[in-house]
Amino acid sequence: MRALKLLGLVLGLSGCIYAGEFNFLPDRVNWITELTTYPIQYMNTTGERLLGSETMHESNFKVNKLLTAYKGNTVVDTKMYNKNYYVQETLIAPSNAMLSSAVSPSFIEGGRKYELFGKTRIKGKVYYLISSDSPTTVFLVDQNYTLQKYVGSIRENKLVLLSDTFTITPEEFQFEPVTKSRVMQSDMVGGFEVKFNGVKNNIMTFTLMEYDSGGATGEFKKYNFENVPGVINIAGVDIKVFSADDSRVEYMILAE
Repeated sequence: MRALKLLGLVLGLSGCIYAGEFNFLPDRVNWITELTTYPIQYMNTTGERLLGSETMHESNFKVNKLLTAYKGNTVVDTKMYNKNYYVQETLIAPSNAMLSSAVSPSFIEGGRKYELFGKTRIKGKVYYLISSDSPTTVFLVDQNYTLQKYVGSIRENKLVLLSDTFTITPEEFQFEPVTKSRVMQSDMVGGFEVKFNGVKNNIMTFTLMEYDSGGATGEFKKYNFENVPGVINIAGVDIKVFSADDSRVEYMILAE
């Protein structure tokens, strides 16, 4: 009788933990999961990142040179473009490698490219994640691209390290980075054009057209100057006028 009571007590306690498909200790399971998972910071799927950009100026005039512009023609103009510099890093396995464990081996094929798709932080250290032949299994490398003795699995966008420690053959296997660069010039982002509109009542007339982003034109601005030799300034450009009449102007663009 005592044996039957003891058996009933054991069955009753086990029923508090598991009954059918229902887990009655979800908090404990979540706590264990949190200890073994690491958030993933995904990188650009193309692996390409912007190194920097600069604004380029394109003009059709030369500085410190005597120039002539006829009525209605351009005295000075400039167009601005953004030039962006991109870089893409791909890792190449210099030779075959194998990660062996008691569960199953993982292979790395020599000469093959492997993509970096994300990174994670484990115990304060950053590791990069490399895709494998399995859609859920990933390799880990440090910031020197040295292969680590752990294999991870992706679950709900988190990295789970497999409990097995892998043996790497050859030891200290290291991927080799291959860098590709690309330069891309944008559409016109700005600029201006100055035209000579002749002389009337001893007044030189110029018009300034400022380009909006994409090359669309903005509003005309009119500039009037007394028709005497000297330096005038339009849109920040110093223009030295030697002579002008209603048909043409002789001038020089001064260097900054």
